Amino acid sequence: MNFTDLISGSIGSQATEGISEKLGLDKNQTQWVVSAAIPLMMSALNYNAQKSPEQANGIQQALASKHNGSIFDNLGSLFSNGPTEDEDKIVNHIFGKNTENVKQSLSEKSGISMGKIAGILALLAPLVMGYLGKKKQGQDEQGGSGGIGDLLGSILGGGASQSGGSGGIGDLIGSVLGGGSSNAQSSQPNVSGGLGDLVGEFFNQKNDSKAKGSILDSLAGMFGK
Repeated sequence: MNFTDLISGSIGSQATEGISEKLGLDKNQTQWVVSAAIPLMMSALNYNAQKSPEQANGIQQALASKHNGSIFDNLGSLFSNGPTEDEDKIVNHIFGKNTENVKQSLSEKSGISMGKIAGILALLAPLVMGYLGKKKQGQDEQGGSGGIGDLLGSILGGGASQSGGSGGIGDLIGSVLGGGSSNAQSSQPNVSGGLGDLVGEFFNQKNDSKAKGSILDSLAGMFGK
C-alpha cells in the first residue's frame, strides 16, 4: 500500500463509499474531501513530528499502542461504529489550532456542512494513523533506524513524486504549516515549487478563503485521479 492507494486506490474507494453511506453524502463530494484532507493530515503530522522530539515520540507511541494497521482488516466496523469522540480527538491532535480552519475551508469549498466535514475527518484520521503504523512496522522489520519524522518524509516525498510534484510534502518542515510560528513567518513558499509548498500555502494565514479553496482543489486534483 502506498500513499496514493490510501486516497484513490482500493482503500480510498472503500473509505469514500463507507463515509458516504454513513453520513448520507454524495460520493463525488466525499471523494473530493478525502483527496484534499488526507494530504493535509499527513502534512500536519509531518510538521508535528519535526517540531519537537516530544511530538515525534507522541506519534510513535500512538502508532505502537493503538494504530498498528489492523484497522484495514475490518474497515466496515470503522464506518458502522464511527465517527466517535476518540476519532475526533485524533483530528484535533493532528491539526491543533488549525482544526477549525481546516473544517471551515473544506466545508466552504465542498458545500458540505462543517458538522459532516468533522465526521469525515474523524473517520479518515484512524485510517491515516493505521497507514503510518503499518509503514512503521515495515520499517522496523527491515531494520530501519529512522524515526517517525524520517518515515513521514519518505512517505510524503513518494506521494508527491507519484503525483508529479517536485518538492514533496516533506518540504513542509520549517514552512508555514506552523500557522504563525517564527519559522512560518520567515519562510516564503512558492506554490510552483512542489506539493509541500502548496500544502504550506493552505496554512498561510495571509491567504483568504478563495486562495485556500483553490489550493484544496489542486490537492484533490492531484490525488483524486
